[in-house]
Amino acid sequence: MSAAQATSRPAVWERVVCGIDFTGPSLQAALLAARLMPASAQLTLCAVASREAIEGGALLDTALIGDATDALDEVRREVQAFHSAELHVREGRPIRQLLDELTTERASLVALGSRGNSRAAGILLGSVATAMLHKAPCSVLIAHPNPPTGTPDDGRVVVGFDGSGGALHAIEVARELSERRSLRPHVIVAAADANHPPTPDWREELGAEAVTEDTRTAVEALIDASVGATVLIVGNRHLRGVQTLSSVSERVAHQAHCPVLVLR
Repeated sequence: MSAAQATSRPAVWERVVCGIDFTGPSLQAALLAARLMPASAQLTLCAVASREAIEGGALLDTALIGDATDALDEVRREVQAFHSAELHVREGRPIRQLLDELTTERASLVALGSRGNSRAAGILLGSVATAMLHKAPCSVLIAHPNPPTGTPDDGRVVVGFDGSGGALHAIEVARELSERRSLRPHVIVAAADANHPPTPDWREELGAEAVTEDTRTAVEALIDASVGATVLIVGNRHLRGVQTLSSVSERVAHQAHCPVLVLR
């Protein structure tokens, strides 16, 4: 099976929900999603007023709701040059409310910021971002505090390839972006991984994309390749079921130098 045959045209960008807070990374996530989405796609900016007040949490401080609305208005002004957006304010616990928003909107992608934390030896990326990696019913785009040096019109799309169905899907999504936004796919194959070579005819399966066969592990190779990239795309291996801290997808999402798209 070739990469082109692995999936139908990717639907990752059709219905995007951006989780908006008061941090720079969430704005970066919204801007990147708005730039990469097709004009026909739906973009929803969602903020959660989350501090419970009195009477067993039945009420929320109206100032918090106002702050959330102001944050959404500010982000909409930033992204409107690239894409129109609906604004939604939810009240309650951020993780639960954002997951409910994804279900209500039938989201194909959730985009959010990492809140500036890193993951080296099991340090959490941020409670909401980590929860989305494990629980979201759709693909997840995470932006970090350090913005990419390129732009969606002249940058690279880095893709990790291990021969799995998720990796083939990642290549299809990268190809779609290259067609719509003139991005350059760059495929990384990690020779140090136990499943290398991924398939006997893996080079033929990849086609004409730029390919680097790196001698290191996938995590090491992908993190280095992410420097200056517009987005790094990986599959979702090991993010369901037994949720190991050694998951390549999760570790790359935490440590990469550019936004990371983890596909479902």
